[in-house]
Amino acid sequence: MEKSNKFSEFVVDDEHQPWLPQATLRFGYLYPQIEVMVDGSIVRFAGPGAEEPALKQEFQFCLYRQKIFEQTLPLRKALIEGVTGLAGRSS
Repeated sequence: MEKSNKFSEFVVDDEHQPWLPQATLRFGYLYPQIEVMVDGSIVRFAGPGAEEPALKQEFQFCLYRQKIFEQTLPLRKALIEGVTGLAGRSS
């Protein structure tokens, strides 16, 4: 039985570009059998099952999760500092 590697690709919009490296790293950890190649705003998957639509959805989830994490980090830091009384010490 011959093993075939499938490919798929999609474009990440400019709004989500800042989080692309971290999302790619997270996705690679979750799906080690899929090779992820990023060329500008184009993301390509290669490997067994790479053509599955669910992979694009999972990658976009990683991207969005990273965006939310980074955007809410200052708020979470301020909240923890306010609750613990350690304001200004974590910087």
